[in-house]
Amino acid sequence: MSEIHPRHLLYLALAGGVAAVGAMLLFAGGAIAMAGAATGVSFVIVAGLLRVCQMVFSALRRHEVTAVQGLLDNSAASCFLVSSRDSRILWRNNSARARFGAGPDLAPLLDDYCARVDSFIARLHDQASARGNASRSLSIGAHPYNVEVVLMEGGDFLWRIACTSAVNEPAELCLEWARLNQAGKILSISPTLDSRLDMRPDQIGDIVASDLPDMNRASLVQLTHTGADRLACRMPEPDGNEAVFFLPVQPAGTAPPDSDAALNQLPVAIAHIAPDGTIAFANREARRLLHINIHEQVLFSDRLEGLGRPIAEWMEDVRSGRLKRSTEVMRLVRHGVETYIQVSLRELAHGPAGFTLAVMNDATELKSLEAKFTQSQKMQAIGQLAGGVAHDFNNLLTAISGHCELILMRHDSSDVDYPDLMQIQQNTNRAAALVRQLLAFSRKQTLQFETLDLQVALAELVHLLNRLLGAKFALTLRYADQQIAIRSDRRQFEQILVNLVVNARDSMPQGGEVVIETAIHSLPDGLCRDQVTLPPGDYAVIEVRDKGQGIPRANLSKLFEPFFTTKRLGEGTGLGLSTVYGLVKQMGGFIFIDSEEGAGTTVRLYFKPQHAATITPRPAQARTVMAAQPGKRRSLVLLVEDEAPVRSFAARALQLQGYRVLEAESGEAALQILADDDICPDLFVTDVIMPGIDGPGWVKKIRAKYPDTPVIFISGYAEDSRSAAQARIDNSVFLAKPFSLSDFTATVNAQLLQRAEVG
Repeated sequence: MSEIHPRHLLYLALAGGVAAVGAMLLFAGGAIAMAGAATGVSFVIVAGLLRVCQMVFSALRRHEVTAVQGLLDNSAASCFLVSSRDSRILWRNNSARARFGAGPDLAPLLDDYCARVDSFIARLHDQASARGNASRSLSIGAHPYNVEVVLMEGGDFLWRIACTSAVNEPAELCLEWARLNQAGKILSISPTLDSRLDMRPDQIGDIVASDLPDMNRASLVQLTHTGADRLACRMPEPDGNEAVFFLPVQPAGTAPPDSDAALNQLPVAIAHIAPDGTIAFANREARRLLHINIHEQVLFSDRLEGLGRPIAEWMEDVRSGRLKRSTEVMRLVRHGVETYIQVSLRELAHGPAGFTLAVMNDATELKSLEAKFTQSQKMQAIGQLAGGVAHDFNNLLTAISGHCELILMRHDSSDVDYPDLMQIQQNTNRAAALVRQLLAFSRKQTLQFETLDLQVALAELVHLLNRLLGAKFALTLRYADQQIAIRSDRRQFEQILVNLVVNARDSMPQGGEVVIETAIHSLPDGLCRDQVTLPPGDYAVIEVRDKGQGIPRANLSKLFEPFFTTKRLGEGTGLGLSTVYGLVKQMGGFIFIDSEEGAGTTVRLYFKPQHAATITPRPAQARTVMAAQPGKRRSLVLLVEDEAPVRSFAARALQLQGYRVLEAESGEAALQILADDDICPDLFVTDVIMPGIDGPGWVKKIRAKYPDTPVIFISGYAEDSRSAAQARIDNSVFLAKPFSLSDFTATVNAQLLQRAEVG
């Protein structure tokens, strides 16, 4: 039989009281006065019972707090009893008081160690309420800590924060130390130092009678209230705070203390280097960092590399005084592991002549962040270069392709020059496709977004993908149970899938299966990966998997770089994945690649799902109309283009269709033409990017005068600011360069037809 909790007895007593009052009312039902009196008595009884319940629950809570206090008051871990209602601290043990201070609320105490402390606390409380306990890892100072939260019987939470690293934190050392913020105010103090002082000071100046030494340099100071001399050493912490350690000093005429034992307790790597470069002494943290044994005699220069000049020469500069203080980041000589160490060299003040003090810390994470930042800067620079080259190159391709088509109109297939002209045309199209890939990488394409049903979009691609794969491969599509829609450019979405499937095919020379799977993934806590953070929410996920050769780990960080390829010369341009990356990012999505050499590759695309009701239907074929019709006025087109070859081709194409054309080489020239009130164009065709005023700029200036005139914007690429400005202009469309003669005339005809129907 399970144990009956006291609160259950109170609930039974309360229910019995209410039942008794109800019986009194039932038997007194004949008299209204007695019923009223009985009702009043019932409220008094119920109120009394509730008050008794409250008093008993308060007593139970006090008993619970007392029990916890007796068990954990002297624990080395920091323990808190936290209220479930407002996260206020009901009790803390001695270790928590020494490390975190005496603030009334839990959130401010953890604010220095958590990016979103309120969310961190709420998540742990929710998990503890559901499962009874919860745990998380947390970095405090330079070491990892484990945070454990347990749901107590009274509904409150017991927090336990314990260090999980091999090196103990200062709170658990038998050293005198104080932890300071950037303003010099004391955040916490060690019990050993606290016991030597008459009172708990607020500033470090109340502890020492002289100024503190520079960072990472030991100096003699005198403790106030005791008069004891101590060797003070300041140590920076990653959160911007710092710790000051006070080491005992040998009094005159006494035996030297065991200084090595004291230095071994420091959580900072310290080494003494002899004049010949040998590591004469290394404390425990330095031996761990450099991977040397306690009795191993090694040269300091044999453990590190990558300085750019001999390490012995650098150390000699420090010893001779040519460098007062020097800090360098070097790579640890260790096969298979990339470790960087930041080394600060100083002359050893209290030691043998010629010895050097080396203070070291692990800078691997810092170098990793630096490398990733450099990589992102390089990718951004390549993107800007690709966009600029693509803009100019597309103008050239438009002129070459357009004039080639004009010549082809005067030649038939039996002409001797016809094959040469077709070769020019085909290679121009290949060059245009290459430029489109550069634009996709640099994210400067103008996309036509619509809401796509993933199942329908993938089903329409099956035949194309099967032709790309060939007979040795099997394509498997696995759809989610529910309908999934995403917002994307239909043509570019197809390009993404084609590139990924082709890569999967090339990774399996002997054939195999390519799987494309769709699903909805819920990420309540978001996702942090590869320096990318996905916000919490639901995501439409598309996976493309293969069982091919996989990707070597060394190449994973270079996959999205343009022109990086592991294929042989002539088999690939190295733009496939960089194109996919640029398109996915431009569509607001995320891409991650998991691969193991010899085991295959999985590519995951994350997009925000859209409502199925907003799915865009497939567009119908646009109608075209010829401009030159008997008995009708020929339409007037204002053509604005700064590139003379492109302007010449576009003007001839319009004239062949029967249009009248006015040409302008800039936005300023277009405004001068339109200053004549007798000129009323039926259509504006303008380049987006031009010297001086750009296309959207001059159109906005005359929009009030010509509110219904349709506009066709043409460009080699559209920058974000210009494409946004173009999107705000009504009755306008975008045509990307290089465009063919048929595409250009069809767009012009469609815009004029639309105006004719509206008019």
